[in-house]
Amino acid sequence: MALKPQINDASYAEIILSSIKSPNFWSIILGSAGIFAVLLGGSINLAFEGLKDLSLWVLMAGAGLIFLALVLSPRAVAMFLAGRKGRYGVNVAIMTLAFFVILLIANFLMYQNPNRIDVTATRVFTLSEQTYGILDNLSENDRSVHAYAFFVSSVSSDNQRQSAEDLLNEFDRRSHNFSFSFVDPELNRSEALKYNVTTYPSVVFEADDGKFEGVTLLTEQDFVTGILISTGTEQKAIYYLTGHGETSVSRDPMTGAIGLEGLDLAIEGMQRDNYFVMPLNLKQFESVPDDAAVLIIAGPKDNKDLDESELTAILKYVRDGGRILMLLDPNPPVKFNGLAALYGIAISSEHVVDAVSNVSGKMLTPMVQKANGQFTTSNSAPGLTIADDISVTIFPDSAAILSPSAEEFALRDHIKFTPLGMTTPASWLTKDPEDVTYSSEKQQGPFPISAVVEATGMYTDLGATHQLAKIVLFSDSDFASNKYFASMDNADIFLNSINWLADDFELISIRPKLLPYRELVVNSRERDFIKWSSWTLPPTFMLFMALVVWWRRR
Repeated sequence: MALKPQINDASYAEIILSSIKSPNFWSIILGSAGIFAVLLGGSINLAFEGLKDLSLWVLMAGAGLIFLALVLSPRAVAMFLAGRKGRYGVNVAIMTLAFFVILLIANFLMYQNPNRIDVTATRVFTLSEQTYGILDNLSENDRSVHAYAFFVSSVSSDNQRQSAEDLLNEFDRRSHNFSFSFVDPELNRSEALKYNVTTYPSVVFEADDGKFEGVTLLTEQDFVTGILISTGTEQKAIYYLTGHGETSVSRDPMTGAIGLEGLDLAIEGMQRDNYFVMPLNLKQFESVPDDAAVLIIAGPKDNKDLDESELTAILKYVRDGGRILMLLDPNPPVKFNGLAALYGIAISSEHVVDAVSNVSGKMLTPMVQKANGQFTTSNSAPGLTIADDISVTIFPDSAAILSPSAEEFALRDHIKFTPLGMTTPASWLTKDPEDVTYSSEKQQGPFPISAVVEATGMYTDLGATHQLAKIVLFSDSDFASNKYFASMDNADIFLNSINWLADDFELISIRPKLLPYRELVVNSRERDFIKWSSWTLPPTFMLFMALVVWWRRR
């Protein structure tokens, strides 16, 4: 019977001592430490942007330790490399190195050619054509703009910063005359004071002549506005009429709250479009200011009509080539309606009922949809781009726009009438809003509920008598109120009308991109299946594969 050799403490000590004296032992220790250092240095480099110098030193130390390990045991290394496992290991190392080299080359080429494909449903990461045109103009006019993005690291969310950086990157990719940098105002207080930045996050756009403009909303349209103002693009004036019960500002100066019937959101939208928006009371000023790019008449009440001096002032503005956006409700004040009638159009006293295209069965709230062909676009009316990118708008309690026949308008070359939005053929007019039922006595549609008139003379004139005037008429003012402004595309059609009237075609349709919220709706059985299958199927599949492998190798 063989006896096992006895190993005493002295034998352990000799084994440990001989291992310590062996170069192979230290080669293994140094090699292991070197590999650990290389992994640690790479992790620090990827995880901590501010510790890149430290990560480089750790990587260099790891490489040095690995080199010392190879020097201490060259014979063992040579034997390993000459063996079968060594050859396999070298092949794996070469293939791994080749993979990372190819990856680095591919990344370098992609960085040099930063073309991206936006596959999002609403084209969230694609700039509008109008923005491209404005950025291209920087190069054509030999102007440059630098954007300073002020973000406080301890306050600003990562999502806000990433969103702003993505948008600024797209601007930078498009134009070599645009650049940007991020500034932490807590670390660089003097830079924030230089540009009068007190709210964070903010982005300041500075042109090459030193003029700058700051914005606090991180949207494409606000960034474009900052570029336009900083490069000296004229800030046009928009006036909205007051004194006749019109929809106006409703914001409480103490609380900041806004009322549902106010025009506050529309005014803020115009200001974001680089317009200077002011109220106008003709009883006070007696004339429309010469710098008025557009005059807005929004929902005057039927008991507060224009007086003769006010009507004369508006007519003079029109004859001088003025631009008017009229939002008149059913049965508007007589002289306001008469002003429109001078150019062949008027608002009916009856309400529109649409049985097919309406909001949730409310037939007195017509819905105008592009899918139904209810909008007139530039395809059929060249130059009329207001509704080109509009999908759906709603007009609560609207009227019909009355006008002579197309044949009669055709006899007057100095007036061009174009319906902008129509109701469906399954619509009719009713005098009583409580009675929406159809009868043969009621006038049947379709009816225009928004229209455009371009004229160089009145309807009764035989030819051109004044400069080209433009009027956009809506038979409803509620759609632009705070209550409905953000509904569907109401904001866009209002602002596009302003842009078109002011000849700012480059601003039309530069609107914030929709970020759709997609939710998977499941019932309780489907939810339980997803939960339990995700818990049990993967481990069951792996166990089955393990059994198959064991069975084949046993």
